Amino acid sequence: MAEILSFRDGAVSVRRRRQQDLARRCAEIVELNLRLALELYAAAPPEEKRVRARQVRQLSELLEYLT
Repeated sequence: MAEILSFRDGAVSVRRRRQQDLARRCAEIVELNLRLALELYAAAPPEEKRVRARQVRQLSELLEYLT
C-alpha cells in the first residue's frame, strides 16, 4: 500500500538528503587536501616544515569536525 506524504515532509526530506550529500562531498574535498598537505609537508624544506605542519593540523581538525 502506498504511503501519502505531505509536500512539506517531502521537501524536508529532499533538503536533508541534499545537505548530507554536500557535507559528504565537503569531507571528501578536505580529506584530499589533507593528503596533499601531508605530501607537501614531507617534501618541504626545513624552513617550511612549521607552516606545513600547521596546515596539516588545521585540515585534520576540520576533517574530524566534519565526520
